[in-house]
Amino acid sequence: MERGTDRKRSGRKHRRRFVWIIVVLLIIAIAAVMLSYLWKDKSSRKGSQPHIVTESQLKEIINVSELSAFTAVYNGVAQVMNEEKPEKTDYYVSYEARVDVGIDFSRIGIDKDDEEKIIRLTIPEVDITDVVVDIASLDYIFLNDKANAVSVSQEAYKACEEDVKKESAGQEAIFELAEQNAENIVTALVRPVVEPLGYTIEIE
Repeated sequence: MERGTDRKRSGRKHRRRFVWIIVVLLIIAIAAVMLSYLWKDKSSRKGSQPHIVTESQLKEIINVSELSAFTAVYNGVAQVMNEEKPEKTDYYVSYEARVDVGIDFSRIGIDKDDEEKIIRLTIPEVDITDVVVDIASLDYIFLNDKANAVSVSQEAYKACEEDVKKESAGQEAIFELAEQNAENIVTALVRPVVEPLGYTIEIE
């Protein structure tokens, strides 16, 4: 009887040890899973932290030198005077030209306010960046037949360039559109970089 009792006691002890071993292993497994989850969550949060952007980095993004913000097609007539008698007209020449108006992007001012989370961009004054006269479009009306020489096209081309620059400079609408387009271009370049960091853009 005593041997049977001892066997029962011994079996109970073994079962208890086995149960405890299972419990300990389960605790270790659960702890390992929790630690793994916490580590991944911490890593993902660390990886998702936004990078700091500097003014020099923003400068590199928008520094594309001169860029046309607006292009206008102009039809004009230039008056060419006689060199010896400036009061007399040698000929008139009609022409077609393309006028590019834009800004020097390297001159854009950048002010980064980290406390207010604002990027202030100062846009330089727009200006005529390029003029291209279509030489094939030149059409002449000569008042002085002597002006109809071999070199007339070269002289007329320069006169048309000067004329279109003068005429375009007085067209305020062209410069207003170019300024607005320049602001839109700069904003489009900077926004994808600064908005994810919580910054807003102000144009001055």
